[in-house]
Amino acid sequence: MNEIPVGPATAASIYVRRSSRQDLGKNQSLQEQETDCRRLAASLGLSVVEVYLEREGTGASRRSAKARPEWKRALHDLDSGERFHTLIVWSLDRADRRGADTLAALLTKHAATGRRILGLDGTDTSDERQRLVTIIRGEIAREEAENTAKRVLRTKASRRAEGSWLGGSPPYGLMIADGKVAPDPVTAPTARFIAEQALAGRSLWALARELQKQGIPSPKGGTWTVGSLSALLRSPAFAGLQSVRRRSASGAWPAIADVYLDPDSRQPVSVGEGIISPTERSLILATLASRSSEYERGVVRGRKGSSTITGGLLRCDACGSRSSASSSSNGGSYRCAAMARGLDCDSPFTAPRVGVDEYVARRFLSYLAALEPGDGRLDRIAERWAVHVDPTSAAERAEAQSAVDAVEADLARARRLAVSGVLTEEEAAAEISRLRTLLKRAGEALGALPRPEVDVSPLLDLVESAEAWEALPGQDRRDLLTLAIREVRVSRASGRGVRFDPSSRVSIAWID
Repeated sequence: MNEIPVGPATAASIYVRRSSRQDLGKNQSLQEQETDCRRLAASLGLSVVEVYLEREGTGASRRSAKARPEWKRALHDLDSGERFHTLIVWSLDRADRRGADTLAALLTKHAATGRRILGLDGTDTSDERQRLVTIIRGEIAREEAENTAKRVLRTKASRRAEGSWLGGSPPYGLMIADGKVAPDPVTAPTARFIAEQALAGRSLWALARELQKQGIPSPKGGTWTVGSLSALLRSPAFAGLQSVRRRSASGAWPAIADVYLDPDSRQPVSVGEGIISPTERSLILATLASRSSEYERGVVRGRKGSSTITGGLLRCDACGSRSSASSSSNGGSYRCAAMARGLDCDSPFTAPRVGVDEYVARRFLSYLAALEPGDGRLDRIAERWAVHVDPTSAAERAEAQSAVDAVEADLARARRLAVSGVLTEEEAAAEISRLRTLLKRAGEALGALPRPEVDVSPLLDLVESAEAWEALPGQDRRDLLTLAIREVRVSRASGRGVRFDPSSRVSIAWID
């Protein structure tokens, strides 16, 4: 009997994903899922050409921000249709729980191309008769995923209030015993030494160097740095306190958790025995805060803003690390960041901030004056400079452009919903017509704004450009420097007490 040749139409691939769910016996192992899927493929006369295996920690719901590269690759290969036209999953809700709009798009696409996703739960995305059932099932799966996430949050909140450790590695010097933190007999003595040195006022840089000299590895097995010591000392659990992290408005998570307060008493909740006491933690935090320029100026702590002109461009000529800036009554200095963090550098530099900033500014303005009219670099810098000189006009254009972009995004979203079938034809027609009208108005408003005329002549005269440069705020100067300079390298002085000579110690790499 002649064997049927294996081609895309008779080939299939399998997608399996591990889940942490224990309910209803659905937590099949990857091998069990694959075996069941292969059995379905054999019953349909399909040859399996590939298995896409997704490990644990790759949630399928829209709430999850975790990437699922294998699912993405499986859908891409299915859409191409070069090797197979059938993708078999153990259950469609195991693969995707993002709801009706996502599933509707899949169903529409597969009905038109002949591709299909088959599930052991009876799912067949190429079957028009299952369209409504599949969409409803997808919405149920999405709601289930959302409810599961809410239950997890409620459970965590309850355990947090009880003072239970919520998981993950405890801070250096601690271990987990009976759901609480407790001193680790092996690392606790070193952790206490770190705390005592911080309480005594020793700088974190000097402490990091001391730990490196003693050959004591950091929690991750590497070398101690100022950052790792700061994170350890600021950790609430290091003082035996429960912690909580709250996502910022931008969606980012803070590096250091806050101390969790009981909702009723507003008192810190204990999570066990720490290396230091809460009082000692307060003293350490006050010491760390007193060393920051923000604290000295009475500014509320937050994301530290840069007050340097060239600091973001500076690199140590010896090790290539970035620079660290320090403030003082005479203007402060730049120095090798590796040295500032307590790391090794064969020849770390230190240079006066004012001297470096003024030298780089002079070289930048001379660089502009040497360019010829019509040079694209000159035009680009002049256009950006004009934005800083007349920020009101630039802000108006930016606001108008944002309005155009927002309407275009709404229009694209409406078209996707129309294609996926979430919107009816009448709803889609009305919404798209309305958005097109808004887009036309937004475009006309943008076009009515005058474009700033770019005059490069002041940049070709050193006297004029120097006066204009001095009138710009520091942030604007930094912005302009990055348009022409890739990096600035600073080398170490030839000897102690030698006068700073930028021409011999500072080298500039231009963006050409």
